[in-house]
Amino acid sequence: MMKYLLFGWMMAVSLLGGTIQNDEQFKTAVSSMGTDNKLVLMIYTTDDCPECAYMKQKVFHDKAVEPYMSQNFVVIEKNVHKSKLPDGYDFFGIPTMFFIDKAGNKKETMVGSKRAQPFMVELRRIRGMK
Repeated sequence: MMKYLLFGWMMAVSLLGGTIQNDEQFKTAVSSMGTDNKLVLMIYTTDDCPECAYMKQKVFHDKAVEPYMSQNFVVIEKNVHKSKLPDGYDFFGIPTMFFIDKAGNKKETMVGSKRAQPFMVELRRIRGMK
């Protein structure tokens, strides 16, 4: 019985070890918010992803999207081939965008690219979830 309890406790510790709260980029993003009530937008990319480049170069800098993102989100990027990815944030397509609150709770996941207007609709919807 004691062996099973010890094994279960060790499993719980190992599962907690790689959570988003232990991710340095996430910690930096949250500390940069101060008291602002923003969400973290963590985007998974690769160097050879045209949809990722489109989102970062065009959509994120759209005249309507950029100020809204600046006011409501802190963006961090993780290259899936070069960055350590936090446990529990799996992906099946690139780009994948995770919307995470300051406590590390995943609020929403978005896969794929979008044009500026539909992306803005999604940002407003997600932001309304608080």
